[in-house]
Order: sequence, then structure tokens, then C-alpha cells
Amino acid sequence: MIKTILIPTDFSENAHLAGKYAISMAQKTGAKIIFFHSYYVPIYAENIPIDPITEGNLKADAFSELEQFKKENITAHSEIASECIVRTGNAVESILSVAKELNVDLIVMGTKGSSGISEVIFGSNTEDVLIKTEIPVLAIPEKALYKDLKKIVFATNYHFSDFQAIEDLIVLGNLFDFHITVLHINDGEFNHEFEYSMLDNFRAKVKERSNYPNLYFQLIENKNIYEGLQTFIHQNDIDMIAVTSRKKALYNRLFGRSISKKMAFHTDIPLLVFKINQDDEITEF
Repeated sequence: MIKTILIPTDFSENAHLAGKYAISMAQKTGAKIIFFHSYYVPIYAENIPIDPITEGNLKADAFSELEQFKKENITAHSEIASECIVRTGNAVESILSVAKELNVDLIVMGTKGSSGISEVIFGSNTEDVLIKTEIPVLAIPEKALYKDLKKIVFATNYHFSDFQAIEDLIVLGNLFDFHITVLHINDGEFNHEFEYSMLDNFRAKVKERSNYPNLYFQLIENKNIYEGLQTFIHQNDIDMIAVTSRKKALYNRLFGRSISKKMAFHTDIPLLVFKINQDDEITEF
């Protein structure tokens, strides 16, 4: 169950959008929201420390701006417990540190920008968090339009770890009434008979662990996995993508690094990444 949600923010419109999704999660789960911002203390010259008053002002200004961000996002939701935390230092390391200290269950953050300098600055932070954290991350693209999460696609490559991720997704599904499609994309590496056999066996194993009524399985074929997934998303009006991520690799074989960046920064719907520690091989039933 999700008890604590962390929202790292740079106060952008994309961060406000991430806030909306986090609030929706909190309303359904009863979770507490932590609004977080990291700021830099400038170093003017080597061995010349910053004036303590100036450093204090920087912290006060950052906290004040974060409080305003919180107010703008949560005023209409007084039932949700929340607090603000500011830290100085590297954004990614600060996010990881706070998330670990507070036993955060979900990180919700924006992937601001799909190209150019905005992706380099904030996009790289989001990707670094996705790679380094062991906590699930809900990444909200800048191009996304807020809407209720109803139709979810879970992209699978038949890893054992996907079973747990699907179970975690079903926990949310029971709260949100998700329509969940477990999708595998055949890029031609294996023949049709093998792929359908794998899907049937995977479906049977999942059904042994869950009787969730709105859980469906589908196999599609496309030599370009990214294009195949995008086509499925748009043809079926999908609201969110869910995947698993290896500890030191952003996604499994289904999502190579170039694909992962496309999904994180060049799509228009939220991406939920479940983190795992093991590096399983493809499951053979």
C-alpha cells in the first residue's frame, strides 16, 4: 500500500501537473504527500564561504516558494496530509536521500521537455532518479493532459519480476478500477507459435496469483517496439504505461535505453516504473 508520496518540484507547470496526479493517488490511497525542492548554494571563490545570512535567505526563499507550490496544489484537498522539505545540493542525490530517509513508497515527478536544453537539465534528473532509486516512479510528461487513470497497459517481456509488478498494479487497480492490459510486443526474434505459447503460459501463471476481473492479455507484432507500443496506446486510448526496471538498467530487454528515453520524454501519458533488484532472464515455463 502507498503510504507516502514524494513530489520533487522545480515549480514548473510540469511539476504542477505531477502534483495533480500525486493528489489523485493520495486521495485513493490515503497517502501523505511530501513536497520537495533542492537548491544550490553558490560558491563565489575557492576557500571563501558564503555569508551565513545569504545562505539562510536562500533556504528561506526556497521554503517559501515550496510552501506556495504546496498551497496552489493542495488547498482544495485539506483531507490529505502533507509537508514541505527543502535541501541544498545535487537534485538527484537529494531526492534519493529524502526518499530513503522517509521510506517513500512512490515518487511522482515531471519529465519536463521533449527536446533541447529542458530535457538535458530536468529530463536527465528524472532519468537518473529512475535508474538509481529502488522506489516506484510515476513520471509525468510535459505534454500530458491530466485525466483520470482508467486504462493501463503493462508492457511485459515475461520476466519473473513482472508478476510482483502486476500484483502491485492490481492493488492500485482495486482502488482506481483500472482496466489493465498486459501487453507483449513480438519484434520477430521468436516465431509466432513460441510467442503465443509464452503469452498463454504467462497469463495462466498470473491468473493463479490474482482473480482481478479487469485484467487482459494481448500480443501484437511490430519490428519497432517503440512504434508498436505507441500505436497500441493511441488506438486503445490508454491513460498510463507501466513497466518494470532493472536495478542498474532503466528497463529490461523490451525497453533498451534509447526506447526508455523515448517513452519517458517523447510520450504524452504518464509512465509508472516498478523497480526490481534481480536481473532475471526471460522466463521459461
